[in-house]
Amino acid sequence: MSIPTADLIATELAQSLPKMRFFADKTSTIESVEVLSLEPVVRADAASPDIDIALVRVHTASASPTYQLPIAWASELPQGLDQAVLVKAEGLLGYDALADAAAVTALGIKLAEGGSLGAMELKTVPGAELPRPTAGRPMGVEQSNTSVIFDDAVMCKFFRRLHPGTNADVELLAALSQAGCDSVPRLFGWLEATIGGETYTTAMMQEFVPNSVDGWELALGAVRDAIREIDLDLDQLGTDFALESRALGEAVAAVHHSLAAALPVKNRLSGSELVAPLRARLEFVAGVVPEIAEVRAKAEAVFARAEEAVPAEGAVVQRIHGDLHLGQVLRTPRGWRLIDFEGEPSRPWEERRLPDHPLRDVAGMLRSFDYAAHYPLLTGREDAEATTSRVDQWARRNIEAFLDGYADAGSAELLDAFVLDKAIYECLYEAQNRPDWLALPLGAVRTLLG
Repeated sequence: MSIPTADLIATELAQSLPKMRFFADKTSTIESVEVLSLEPVVRADAASPDIDIALVRVHTASASPTYQLPIAWASELPQGLDQAVLVKAEGLLGYDALADAAAVTALGIKLAEGGSLGAMELKTVPGAELPRPTAGRPMGVEQSNTSVIFDDAVMCKFFRRLHPGTNADVELLAALSQAGCDSVPRLFGWLEATIGGETYTTAMMQEFVPNSVDGWELALGAVRDAIREIDLDLDQLGTDFALESRALGEAVAAVHHSLAAALPVKNRLSGSELVAPLRARLEFVAGVVPEIAEVRAKAEAVFARAEEAVPAEGAVVQRIHGDLHLGQVLRTPRGWRLIDFEGEPSRPWEERRLPDHPLRDVAGMLRSFDYAAHYPLLTGREDAEATTSRVDQWARRNIEAFLDGYADAGSAELLDAFVLDKAIYECLYEAQNRPDWLALPLGAVRTLLG
C-alpha cells in the first residue's frame, strides 16, 4: 500500500487535528503542520492494517508543539471510527490507530516482540517483564493522552502532546515501583524517541487493574445516597464514604513517604519562597475575578500566617503528585491507587517536576471532596435548598476522615494557605468556564477567610 506524501498528510492534519479530543491547542489557529518523521511500524496482515507513527510539529502564532499520531491506513474505514479520521488523500483513509482494537493489538505485539516502535525504544523498569499481548483494545475514555489495554493486564498510555525531557509520570512511577509502593499501579516500562537532539517520552506501560472505579464516581454515588437517605445519619448509610476517605488518606501518605525516600530532595524552601507562588496567583486572579479582589487583603493575611509558620531552617519539600483530586485515584479490589503523575496542567511543563510541599496534594483532595459533595446541586440533579446542609456535612465528615488517614498534615496555617490557593484557582476557572459554579469555590474562600 502506497501512503500519501508527507506534504499531503500535513495539509490534511491542519484541518483534522482541531477536531480531535487529545489536541490541546484548540484555541490557537494552525498556521501549518510539519511532519518531523513518518515511520512504518506495522505492515498489514489478515488481522491488522498498515500502521505508521507520525511525529508532527503544529505551528501556531504563539507556539509549535509536537504531537504523536499513530496512523492506521485503509481504503475503507472500520465500523464506528468516523470521528477518528485524520487523513483523506489518494483514495486512502488514515485514522487514529489507537481507536481500533485490531491496530492496538498489532502495536502491542510489535512492541513486545521487537522492543521498539520505529525509532521509539522500550526502556524497562529493573525486574519488570512486559508480557506479550494476545489482544488489545482502546480504553474508551477520552483524555488528553490516549490509553489502550492489553489482555486486561497492561495499560499503555500514549502521550499525545510531547515535551522534551523526562516525563514526570514515568519518573515518579518508576521510582515508586522500584520502591515497592503498592499504592500506585506498577510500571513495566516506557518508550523514548529522539527528535532534533532532544529525548521525548512517547508512551508508558503500567499495570492495569480490572474492576476498578475512579474516586470521583465512587464519591458521587455516596453523595447521592446521602441525599436520598437524608433521614439517616451518615454513619448509618451502607455507602458511608468515611472509611474509604480514611483509607485514601493512608494511601496518599504512603505515596508521599515513598517519594521522599526514593527521590530525596536536599534543599528546603523558606516561608517567603513557599508562599510566593500563592501570592502570585492571588494577584493574578484578583485582577480577573472581582469577588477575589474584594477579599484580597484577608487572603494575604492567611498567606502571611503561613509564611510565619515555616521554621527558620525552611520547609521540607519533595516530589509530589501535583494535581491530586478524586478523579486521579482508583479504588481497586486491593485498595486505593494514585494515577496520572504528570502534574497540574496549568503549570509550565518544566515547573511540574520541581519539588513542592506535600500539603499541596492534600489541599487538592480536600477541595475535591467539597466539589463532589455539591456536584448534584450544581448540576440540578437534587433540590439545593433541602440538601445544602446535608452535603456540607458529608464534605466535612470525609475531609476529616481523609486527614485522619493521612495522619501528619503538619502546620494548620500551611494547610489553610494551600486550600485557599486551590479555591482561588477554582474561582478563576469557574469564572472563565462555568460562571454558574463560581459560588462553590467562592463560598470556600469566604469560609476560609472567616
